[in-house]
Amino acid sequence: MRTWSRWILLLIGVMLIALLSACGGREPSTPLPTQTPIYVVVTDTPVITSSESEEESDPEEAGNLSTSEPQPSEIVDLPAPFMCKAEVVEQTYENGFMFWIGASTDERCTTNHTYEPGSGEIWVVVFDEDSNVGDWLIFVDDWDEDTDIEFDPDLEPPDDDLIQPTRGFGKVWREGLTEDRQEELGWANAPEFQFSTTYRYDPGGYLDEDGEFVSRPGVHRIEALGGEQFFFDEISQMVFYIPPEE
Repeated sequence: MRTWSRWILLLIGVMLIALLSACGGREPSTPLPTQTPIYVVVTDTPVITSSESEEESDPEEAGNLSTSEPQPSEIVDLPAPFMCKAEVVEQTYENGFMFWIGASTDERCTTNHTYEPGSGEIWVVVFDEDSNVGDWLIFVDDWDEDTDIEFDPDLEPPDDDLIQPTRGFGKVWREGLTEDRQEELGWANAPEFQFSTTYRYDPGGYLDEDGEFVSRPGVHRIEALGGEQFFFDEISQMVFYIPPEE
């Protein structure tokens, strides 16, 4: 995946992360689902273009136009970011991460999961080499303790510091990933950790030529156990990562 388009996406992602980080910071530790709208004012203030000649435009009138206050003609109601407290499960790998997160909004924004099969998703992050950008893979967590094995006893980690993932993470690692993807991600290098964190979703979209808001896929943000910030972009299916503050 070492193509020019990927580096362009990286640049866009870095700009997006910088903007969100500058505006967001750390969110409160209590659930904050919000319906507060963001407003954009669309104006119809005349603009003088370079195609207008001096004979066609009155300099005094042009000066008045350039200094006059914009007159709002329409207010556009945009969807607001959504934030809540979420219980997630995290595991680090040689070259990436896995996160368990609720599959629905209600399940996602809770701190007391039942972990029933199908109630959650497993988000796999596979990083590029020497990069803070990676691929985002999504799997339904359908691991069932009554029918599925917890781990494969025939698989031995190549090093004492590495771990075979178990339960839902293990099933995705063994059966969901291709051999190439499994090799890219590597073995787990720490146990699973369950904790509560801040989850945020920023809806995507744009204003069309008629001033109407057109909804587009957005960006999920999760703060990991070590303070790392993960931005999951729905359009590119890529992940952008910010290391923790020192």
